[in-house]
Amino acid sequence: MDLVSEENFVLQGSEILTVLFYLFVYCGGLLIALSGRPLYGLYIYFFSFYLHAPSQWWGQSLPDIRWSLIAAVITLGVVLVKPPARGLRFWTFHENKLLSLMAVFVCLQQFWVKYGVLHMDYVILFVKFMILIFIIQNIVVSAKELRGVIWANVLGTAYLAYYGMSQFDGGRLEDAGANGMDANLVGMHFAAMVYMGAYLLMERFRYTHIILAVALSLILMGLFLTESRGSIIALGASGLLAMFFHPQGSKPKFITLGLLGAISAAVLMGPQIVDRFEGMQKDNIGDVQDASAASRMVIINAQIEMWKNHPILGFGHRGTLVQSPAYLPEDYLTGPGVRASHNLTMALLVDHGVIGASLYFGAVLLALSKIFRYKFKMKKGETLSDDQKLYSHALLGAILALLCFMVGGQGSNNKKLEADIWLLALIPLIHREIQTHNQKQRKASLEAIQEENDGKGEPNRRLEVGRMA
Repeated sequence: MDLVSEENFVLQGSEILTVLFYLFVYCGGLLIALSGRPLYGLYIYFFSFYLHAPSQWWGQSLPDIRWSLIAAVITLGVVLVKPPARGLRFWTFHENKLLSLMAVFVCLQQFWVKYGVLHMDYVILFVKFMILIFIIQNIVVSAKELRGVIWANVLGTAYLAYYGMSQFDGGRLEDAGANGMDANLVGMHFAAMVYMGAYLLMERFRYTHIILAVALSLILMGLFLTESRGSIIALGASGLLAMFFHPQGSKPKFITLGLLGAISAAVLMGPQIVDRFEGMQKDNIGDVQDASAASRMVIINAQIEMWKNHPILGFGHRGTLVQSPAYLPEDYLTGPGVRASHNLTMALLVDHGVIGASLYFGAVLLALSKIFRYKFKMKKGETLSDDQKLYSHALLGAILALLCFMVGGQGSNNKKLEADIWLLALIPLIHREIQTHNQKQRKASLEAIQEENDGKGEPNRRLEVGRMA
């Protein structure tokens, strides 16, 4: 066997083993879920998201099917057959009502959009998003499941960072093995997951903190290798807001870890990133080229004109891409003579009009506003339990991650990414746990005051009765 044949044999063997491993984990996890443990179905969903088989070199021999959608539907069936003891939840959250209305609107758009095939792709995707919100909110019923979901995403994102760095050969980290993610989108996902994972470090120290620290380090390294200015700005903006909302019961630890994070970011800020912020970058042969953000403004101005033609109902999914040849100068078109959106807000306005954009951003603003109500109300001298600390810290981390995602989206269109959907599912759920405790605490305080007042009133009532006698 010659050297080339031997290398091909090794590659084929590696591909077969990887495919078998993927199928073993995927099918095994869903079988466990079907046995009445839907949390494993959710894990498999994240597994198929981070190890996106169709975009991997080893996945070409697998059927081109929606692996994550199948996992979501199977898990949905398990949740419906075996609901949590507290009952199913969905309509109690205002964010869900707005997103459900958007789902209905996106489906109705199919009847009038010009490019139905393109739009149907987003219809299927958004229906999957709604299924995902439902199963997350009915699987995460305790601190144990919440911790597991956060860990699954931190480890999955760390894998993407590791995979991307293993394929990295200079320039920007473009290929992280995820479906449809360029450097900017990968950077946004990384930045959001940094906040989700970092707040787990607020918990009481465990040896798993070492694994968590390594995972977060990989994610940060991957983020800076993307050289995504929007993602780095979003990371910094959320960090500034975090300074005003200290985790409950962990302020000294928060300050220490915050300083370590800032130092790590400063160390990882390489000269190429600085050049990009100054509007310059180097190409593959080292020549310096202009790389200003002026083209983004040209695209946004064109999108404003596109939106004016369909301001209320929208053009349909991928509206900017389809209409760009008619609105953009040829110099700004790429590839086959088109240009996609680079801004989430304008993408939503062009694609779904004022109705769709208002429903989506309404849900986002409702979720973000919960940052003012992340604390447990405790009796004097009472301390937080470990689970209560996790809820409070996780709510802060999720809200900051969502803010990071939204800020980053103004520099690149992250409309089809999923991190915002996961966060919009978790934020109202965690917030409800905190508010339920606070309502019980408030009720107990009122009852104690009432009993105290009744106790003071009883002697006075007896004295009055004695005088009358």
